[in-house]
Amino acid sequence: MDIRVLLVDDHPVVRQGLRRMLELEEDMEVVAEASSGEEALEKMETSSPHIIVMDIRMPGTGGIEAIRQIKERHPEANVVVLTLYGEQYLVQAIEAGAVGYLVKDVGGEELIQAIRAVHQGESILHSSLSRGLFNEFATLAKGNSQRCCLSPRELEIIRLISSGATNKEIAAQLFLSDTTVKRAISRIFDKLEVKDRAEAVAEAYRRGLF
Repeated sequence: MDIRVLLVDDHPVVRQGLRRMLELEEDMEVVAEASSGEEALEKMETSSPHIIVMDIRMPGTGGIEAIRQIKERHPEANVVVLTLYGEQYLVQAIEAGAVGYLVKDVGGEELIQAIRAVHQGESILHSSLSRGLFNEFATLAKGNSQRCCLSPRELEIIRLISSGATNKEIAAQLFLSDTTVKRAISRIFDKLEVKDRAEAVAEAYRRGLF
């Protein structure tokens, strides 16, 4: 059975190049394309891809938030990040649920092999990145979850709150929707047993989260 691929990138030329390359492979089929996170979520419902190749920086819902929403709705989905930004968004991508992380200078054969490997249940990291980095982030995330009731994402948000960032600024910096930020802050309040942002920051300091 062919590996069904959804391409998500806001640059049509990039999508066209990827489509041409992947469809030369006998075991791959590009079943849909999307230019934003929102469109990717829509195409997930109609194309049933095995692999989603996802850019990070896109208008509207960016790649990180799109990955998170895709994994919430389709836990079985396999997302491979394909980005210009090196290790900059690696930890966010892993936390959101990506199982592959590649930089756009990747060779065609490496991308093809990565898609096949992810389809077989493996996790893939670009050859130019540190192999230990993926495990390091996973260990840190596990340690944080044991030390504190807050998730890695919630820890990011409470730290931004402590710096004075507004909900809108947090959403922009973390590539989240305003609604997602509001829900996350509400969960933080519940977990820390506080009523407002000031109390949340004070409690986070008390627990040594900064």
